[in-house]
Formats: sequence, C-alpha cells, structure tokens
Amino acid sequence: MWTALILMAGQSERFGGALPKQYNLLKGRPVYLHTLEALQRSGLFNHIILVVASSYIGAFVHEGVQIIEGGGTRRESTYKGLLACPPSTEYVLIHDAVRPFVSQRILKENVEAALKYGAVDTCIDSVDTLVKREGDFLIEIPPRPLYLRGQTPQTFAYKVIRKAHEETPLFAEHVDDCRLVLESGVRPYIVKGEELNFKITTLDDLQRAENL
Repeated sequence: MWTALILMAGQSERFGGALPKQYNLLKGRPVYLHTLEALQRSGLFNHIILVVASSYIGAFVHEGVQIIEGGGTRRESTYKGLLACPPSTEYVLIHDAVRPFVSQRILKENVEAALKYGAVDTCIDSVDTLVKREGDFLIEIPPRPLYLRGQTPQTFAYKVIRKAHEETPLFAEHVDDCRLVLESGVRPYIVKGEELNFKITTLDDLQRAENL
C-alpha cells in the first residue's frame, strides 16, 4: 500500500503574509489544494494524509483524505504523519504542500525508484557556483557537479523511514528525511527534479507561481 504525506503545518515565518503560504490563493484556490490534486491525479496513492497546524484542524474537509495535527517542527510533523499511516502502508511519499507544480513524471519516477532502492530524493543541478563559508569569509569553492539542490518529494519504504526517525533523538538537529535515512545506513537514489517544482517561500515566489 502507498501513502502520501503532504506537509503543511508550518507557520511561514519567512513568507510575510497574513496567512501561512499554503493557504494563500493561487489562481483563486489555496496553494495546498493544487498540490493535493496533483497527487490525486497521479492515481499512485491508496491513501493521502494532510499534516496541518493545530489551529487549522477542522477548517476544511476533503473526501477520502485524512487530516491530522502536525508538530512544532518539520521533523515532528513528519513523524506524526508516519505514525498516522495505515498499518498496511509499505511505501510513503513525503511532499511539501507549497510545491504545487510537482510533475506527474517526478511522482511516477519516485514511486518506481522507491520500489527498487527503498529511499529516493528529488534533486536538481545548481546553476550557480557554490561556496563554503566560515563566518563572513569564503573558505572553499567545491566542484559544482558534485552538489545538487534538494527538493521534494522524498519517497521511502515505510520501514526504512520509520526506523530512521525512531533511531534519531527528536532533539537532534536534523530536518531532512533523506539525511536521517542516509545516517541510518541507507543511500537514497536520486530522481531528477525540475526548476518548476520550486517551493513557495516568499511573496515573490507566490507572484511567480501566479504568473506561471
């Protein structure tokens, strides 16, 4: 059984709007709804869970979609989502609610790769030079081809991601699921992402999304 988690419990401190970014309107409808419908349209998932902030529990209902309360951090929200998965869940896809342009290709390739490798990250090339800093000073310019930019979805065999979360203390400074899995001894396979699969983080990003 396949379950998809859509993470939308964040408070959007960097966004600057009156509402968290996932609830702002994009083409007249909330951002998260575009994301939800992209996953539903794929037909790849038996069950979908929206992980929302406590203040929005009960604010909306979607037929056939489970809505649960998230935590104070992304890590806690993800773990709560994992605990809420149906017992028959074998694989789980985790996606940001504020990446509404995720393509059907990305979803399909995540599912296919997870079946084969057990852990998948979606990444894109960096078009800019990457630098390493120490305080206010540049100390290294690493080879760009070795480094990618991570996106979501990230997709896992359920037992792999659940084990990675439960073996790492909640207070540990980890926010990325693939990092947890990597440190548990499993190397995630890379699926090629897309520039269009960007995360709406600022008001400018929302305007860009509206233009698209």
